[in-house]
Parts: sequence; C-alpha cells; structure tokens
Amino acid sequence: MEADDSYPAGLHGEESVRLLSSLPYGSVTDRLGENDVMRLLVVLDRPDTALFTLGTAGALAERLCADQIRILHPRLADNPAFQTPDEGMPTTEEQQRFARDVAARADRLREIASAWIGSASPDAQHRPDRQWVEIAGDVRKIAAQEARSADFVIHGRPRAGDPAYVVDAFAGILYDAEATLIVAPLQDYASVGHRPVIGWHPSRALDNAISAAMPLLETAERVTLIIGEHDGNETPLPAFASTLGRRGVQIIVDRFRIDGDVGEQIRTHALAANADLLIMGAYTRPHFLEWLFGGPTQDLFAHATLPILTHH
Repeated sequence: MEADDSYPAGLHGEESVRLLSSLPYGSVTDRLGENDVMRLLVVLDRPDTALFTLGTAGALAERLCADQIRILHPRLADNPAFQTPDEGMPTTEEQQRFARDVAARADRLREIASAWIGSASPDAQHRPDRQWVEIAGDVRKIAAQEARSADFVIHGRPRAGDPAYVVDAFAGILYDAEATLIVAPLQDYASVGHRPVIGWHPSRALDNAISAAMPLLETAERVTLIIGEHDGNETPLPAFASTLGRRGVQIIVDRFRIDGDVGEQIRTHALAANADLLIMGAYTRPHFLEWLFGGPTQDLFAHATLPILTHH
C-alpha cells in the first residue's frame, strides 16, 4: 500500500514507510468540508505502553469526532551506541542484535496496532480512519515532521530511564514541531476532555495549549482552574473563563498555597476534581524535559495521573 498525499508519509532518502489502514484514507464525516479534517497522530515506541496510548487516542477521537487517526512507529535506522567516530564501528554481532531488537519492537507494536484497528465496531456512530505507518530514520525528525500535520499528537507517558529514542520523539513533537501534545497515562480513561482541569499560571506556552484545547473546553461539562499561589499574591482569572461561562460551561476555581512539590500538588488537586484531562504549558525545553523524566519528587507522572495536554 502506498502512502497517500493528504498526509506526509515521512522523510525520504534512506527512510522507509510501511502502512496499514482500516478505511479508505482521507474519508471525512458529513460535518466537515473536504479540506477541514480533524487529524490525530499517535506515536508508539514502547509495546508496554502502547495500549494505554491507543486507548487515550480512541477516547479523544470520540470526543472530537476526529476523522483520521494515524498511528506512527518511528523506527531507529542507526545504532545509537555508534554515532560518532570516537565510538567506533559496531561488530557484526552488535549490528545483528540491534537489527533484531528494532524489528522485534516494530513487529510487536504493529501487532498491537493492527488488533486495535480491527477492534473498531462497524456499527459505531463515529468511525474515524485508523492507519498504521512505520518510518525508519532519525526518530526526532520523523516525529517532528509527522506532528506538524496533526491537530493533536498522542504519546505515551515518559518514565525515568526511558531510552533516548523516546526522549527524542517527545522533543521532536513538542519543541521542533511545536505541536499540541497529549501525554497518555499508564491507565485507561473512559473519557478525555469532558472535565478538563487547567493548571493556570500565565504564560505563552499555556496560552498556546488553551487555544489548541478550545474545541474541548467549549463543549466540556465543566472546566476547573487550579491556581497555585504564594502568600499575598492572588492570581487574576483569565478572560477566557468568563467567555466559557457565558457559553454555559461550568467554571470551578481551586486556589491552593504553594508548599513544596508544585507538580504533586497540581496532580492531587486535579485528581480530586475528578478530571479526565490536565492542561499545562511546557515552558522551556531543558526544565520541562527534566521535570517529565526526573525523579519521584519532580515527576508529575510518578503516580496514577491524567492525560495531559501541553504545548510549547
């Protein structure tokens, strides 16, 4: 099957593309025009988190009535242990082991994705096109290029000790493509975005995240603003809160005093609000990635948590 032109197949040259589709690619629902298509990109790189990531994507697609779900596995083309002359050349055995590991991971992810694609009910009211694609090459460049053509990108929850290709995909999505990223938790959620929580702290990054999330916020059951404050400093409410309120969305404001680990406080308040999505800004690259991949006291993902929508 060849890649269609309506969505970039990936990089060219030595990179390779492999596709698997559930429907004729490019189908759209009656509510959208021919050129107005809601596209979700799902990036899979770890078999142990793949089903949770796909589940989050499915719940988001249902919430947004998305038309296309593109499931991408960016495959390593070169052994990352041998990237500079100082590192030498891999032996035949090392290269064969690397190739086996890459192929085995791709085979398992393809199997998981194929089963998920096939599980879609033919009688479902909304049935987006689900398509699998593999692209081999520079993982960060592949993730960034694909993310630029998506409305939302879903990636599995990062963990301390993840291999470099996971960090590279994350950075390509969030910082190179500056895409809207939804981080899938390591648990199932029946819904995504019906009861969003916003970790409010004025910033350009959060403004971008909120702008991208407006299709969810405008039709939410309720929106909760979690505001961490120091003594004597009350943060004013953003203007969009009043706008959403006038449209009939229930707005809840939860202020707390910052004391200790802000990430853990945000997580606790978000879970207490019975939220199904946490919206945050990504801030600067080194700080945010250190926070995401850091130790238990820094890592919001150290315990059971929510899908997180973020933007740089």
